Amino acid sequence: MNNSATKKYMDILRARYDGCSDYRIAQLLGVTKACVSRWSNGKGGMGDEPAAKLADLCDLDAVAVLTELYMERSKSRATRHYFEEVLKRTGTAQLVVLSALFYFLAPMVTGYSTI
Repeated sequence: MNNSATKKYMDILRARYDGCSDYRIAQLLGVTKACVSRWSNGKGGMGDEPAAKLADLCDLDAVAVLTELYMERSKSRATRHYFEEVLKRTGTAQLVVLSALFYFLAPMVTGYSTI
């Protein structure tokens, strides 16, 4: 299982909450610390309910977040392709991710706060 989407969204959540601990993330998402540790170590993918909470906490498009996580869990190429097409049709996934990355990376690159 490729956990790149789970890791990406965990990084966004950590950045949003000032690099918070696995324990704090578990509290925010309503899961166990062990569950967050599995996600952080690439040993499992995030489920729908915590993903929807994460999207809400980070002001992300929940459909885009869930779709990327479905792609991550997909075992067949055809299913992954289907979800890639869903992302293209929504047209928001790339914009949301780029906006979130800009928001958190711009201060590091430019020295100016995005707030």
